Amino acid sequence: MFKRPRSLQDIAEVLGASVEGDASVEVWTLDGIDQAERGALTFAGDDKRLAQLPDCHASAAIIQTGAEAPDGLTDRMALVRADDVQMALITLLQDAAPPEDLPEAGIHPSAVIDPSATISSSAGVGPFVRIGPGATVEAGTRLAAHVSIGARCRIGSNGVLAEGAVVRRDCVIGNGVRIGPNSVIGQDGFGYHFKDGVHHKVPHVGNVVVEDDVELGACTCIDRAKWGSTTIGRGAKIDNLVQIAHNVQVAPGAVMAALVGVAGSARIGPYAVLGGHVGIRDNIDVGEGATVGACSCLAQSCPPGQTLFGIPAKDARTKMRELSAQAKLPDLMKRVKALEKRNGDRGPSTNDSQ
Repeated sequence: MFKRPRSLQDIAEVLGASVEGDASVEVWTLDGIDQAERGALTFAGDDKRLAQLPDCHASAAIIQTGAEAPDGLTDRMALVRADDVQMALITLLQDAAPPEDLPEAGIHPSAVIDPSATISSSAGVGPFVRIGPGATVEAGTRLAAHVSIGARCRIGSNGVLAEGAVVRRDCVIGNGVRIGPNSVIGQDGFGYHFKDGVHHKVPHVGNVVVEDDVELGACTCIDRAKWGSTTIGRGAKIDNLVQIAHNVQVAPGAVMAALVGVAGSARIGPYAVLGGHVGIRDNIDVGEGATVGACSCLAQSCPPGQTLFGIPAKDARTKMRELSAQAKLPDLMKRVKALEKRNGDRGPSTNDSQ
């Protein structure tokens, strides 16, 4: 994984960390505790993983500064102590990652670009890209093969649009935005009026605004607004296969895992977290810092900071108590039947039924 063997001293200097044990030990790769062998550097950011280290064959491990290592561990592996194990991993992975397969600055001969479009000389436009009239692509942005940019769109600087991504007319993409393969920004919202046996399509004349430093996964769809803008706030992180409907407002820093569906005009607060396969009803608010657990459906607004779970979603602790009680129902039913049999179940009396 590493471009060259690296000593623990070298790694510690990069991370601003310290070494406990032999700092001259060299490692070639980074691996999880279960798979790591000699020559690998592993990591243990919590007590559970720390307890697993004595059975690990890695040459060294990254652990938290101040964490108590298992007895005798330093006799068999060196330790790199970092203030934040996850940030240390991110730093090492960034250093080890190969260059992305993206077009260089310039325009591929097969690209189809309207004469009225404006393309920065430092932008990279790959094979079979289409850029519509009046569109703008700013400095340093890379458009991979088969990207389609609609009329009057603005694509900010230093972004990446992966293969097959589509940004439809009048949408605005900020700086440093990454859009995954086959994602679609600015498709019409899902709106119809039923009359005389026909579903009449509701025109959507608004757009989508994706602010700076947003990341969108593969095959994610963000619908244009009926009027105004569907907005994805600065620094939001949205996974693969997410559907965001018309006029939704996603605040800065919100996070959505795969298969989330957000219905029209819902408002997702700053730094809210939606787990995988969560459904959000239309026209409700998810408060700042709220968390909705995986496979939940939220049918009403929730206050800031709350953690919810279930269908319908409610306070997670309450829901877990309910599930625990439900698990006891079969035994409870047996006890009820046994009591009925012992006491003679004659059914409801005549007086009871009156």
